[in-house]
Amino acid sequence: MTTAQARAQAYLEHIDFEFTEAGMTPVLTEDAPDELLDLARRVAGGTGAGEMVVLFEALTTVCEAKDPLLCEVDEKVCGLDAYHRLVEELTRGG
Repeated sequence: MTTAQARAQAYLEHIDFEFTEAGMTPVLTEDAPDELLDLARRVAGGTGAGEMVVLFEALTTVCEAKDPLLCEVDEKVCGLDAYHRLVEELTRGG
């Protein structure tokens, strides 16, 4: 496991799901570190429902990849720019 993957996995522990009529939305837990909020803003552009979907997808992709730099990214959910920004942030320490 790479450093980026270990950090992504640790951040995923602070994401929960809210169930609404529209479906399931990832949300930050109350004990989420401030650095995760900052990461959401830098990578996805905010902490709203749509941005949290982008962040969750990117973190999950990093965790599941053999190599986070060379994996396939579902661009319909998370754009390549946001994904590569996340990997860069996770690799260098946020």
